[in-house]
Amino acid sequence: MKVLGKDLHHLPVETQSGQKLGRIVDFEVDVESHLILTYLVRPSRLSNPLVQSELRIDRAQVVALTPERMVVQDSVGRITIAENRRGRPRFVKEASPAMPRQAN
Repeated sequence: MKVLGKDLHHLPVETQSGQKLGRIVDFEVDVESHLILTYLVRPSRLSNPLVQSELRIDRAQVVALTPERMVVQDSVGRITIAENRRGRPRFVKEASPAMPRQAN
């Protein structure tokens, strides 16, 4: 099945267990291989009030993509609370096997 880029924008994203993560707002393409590498998902306050920043979802974490929604591995939906430099809480996606956390 072929899908246009405009059809991906605002497509709902959820985990395999049904947790709503938000909607696709953009994606990164490797210009050499012509493949989508990463989907950028903006959480809605209604779907997941704990997540405040965009999620980066690696293409290896995508389980299914239909015209109605994108389904990703459950590990994408795990969120932990950390503190920023000023001691304010921020929400950080836990590392998953497909997208390990980079060292700071």
